[in-house]
Amino acid sequence: MKIVRTADQPWAAALQRGAYSQRRKPLGGEKLACGLWELAPGKKSFPMHAHQVTEEALFVISGRGQVRTPEGLSPIGPGDFVSFPPGGTAHQLVNDGTEPLVYVGIAATQGVDVVDYPESGKVALALGRPPTGRRAVYRADQQVDYFLDDKDAV
Repeated sequence: MKIVRTADQPWAAALQRGAYSQRRKPLGGEKLACGLWELAPGKKSFPMHAHQVTEEALFVISGRGQVRTPEGLSPIGPGDFVSFPPGGTAHQLVNDGTEPLVYVGIAATQGVDVVDYPESGKVALALGRPPTGRRAVYRADQQVDYFLDDKDAV
């Protein structure tokens, strides 16, 4: 058993670049990883993305915002639970309010994932978990031949 006293944990910068700005308090978990997230007013969580293996969910603690998908915007607020099944619709959080959007983010990880970024045409591959895991991001339209540089394929 592990008890995390979030009031005793400091916020850590998570993603800070351009329109993306958020802080995180890791809560732990192995296959069910959780974190307390704070999304600043006027900021976005991550680029719009869709996990192919990992299931994600969030539970809003305070503040208001919107879940953005290719179909449009859906408002969320305190007490709302949103789930994103693997292979589902691409999504992104947007804090269009005037106060921080605080939520518990949950991810059912399998140790491997493929993530599509439809707006930027990229694909990410993840093997393992930080700090020892590997992650690679590719442009989906820049494929190489399966046998490239394979000496036994000539």
